[in-house]
Amino acid sequence: MLDGERRRDCLLRPITGRLEREVAESGRGIQSLAEQVTRILTHAVERIAGQKVSKDRVRQLCSGDREFLMLQLQSALHPGPRWLTRTCRGCREPVQFQLKADQIPVKPAGRQFPKAEVLLSIGKVDIRVPNGGDEEAVAGSARDPESALKILVRRLVSVGQEPVDADTLSREDQLQIDRTLDEMSPQAGQRITTTCPYCELNQDLPIDHYGWITEPGRGLDQEIHTIAFHYHWSENDILSLPSRRRKTYIQLIEQSLGMHPGSKDRQKLW
Repeated sequence: MLDGERRRDCLLRPITGRLEREVAESGRGIQSLAEQVTRILTHAVERIAGQKVSKDRVRQLCSGDREFLMLQLQSALHPGPRWLTRTCRGCREPVQFQLKADQIPVKPAGRQFPKAEVLLSIGKVDIRVPNGGDEEAVAGSARDPESALKILVRRLVSVGQEPVDADTLSREDQLQIDRTLDEMSPQAGQRITTTCPYCELNQDLPIDHYGWITEPGRGLDQEIHTIAFHYHWSENDILSLPSRRRKTYIQLIEQSLGMHPGSKDRQKLW
């Protein structure tokens, strides 16, 4: 959703080492995950709804759209499965499973998306889905759920042009707002069903869709060093290569040295 209009067209930038580095270093000087996601998408997405991307446009995207784009980026950067570890609800043993970003189901936006009129105890109100700007606004109150709720209600719920004060809402009003937002908002699957190999308990385990951006780098600097050492190319030239081509050069270097691709001896290439 952009400027109140439903659109499904977007274009990611080519996946290069430079983009990989932007993602890896996106948390520097950033105060919240919401701001980090805004920074990443601003660098990674070229066009949304036919328009050139800016930080403001990324903030205007609803939270579900931002989550979906991050999944698409994760899939493009790391197309293979990702190993995740969660704690079993029964025996408390660590449970490991594989997950591919492009296989996570996504619930489409509801019929009333992006804004619905709802009758609450205070009368009719307008409720809109949260966006990146809302995420950033409440990030500073992450440790104070009550304060975060008040900020979010004032931003998402209104009567005409006037924001609604959360203190005027009943518990049933809050539940109705939650239900309405859940029905309207697009959302990627939040949990995965698996079986514990130790106690055989079937259970739903949570998925952290943004966990991958805080994981250690996948050897980008190592690959730059190896290619620069063997081909004498500059770091800027190597970072400009499409990531798949960079991987191909690494494989060619390994083959020329009689190494098996992916060998532990890669660290000895120089």
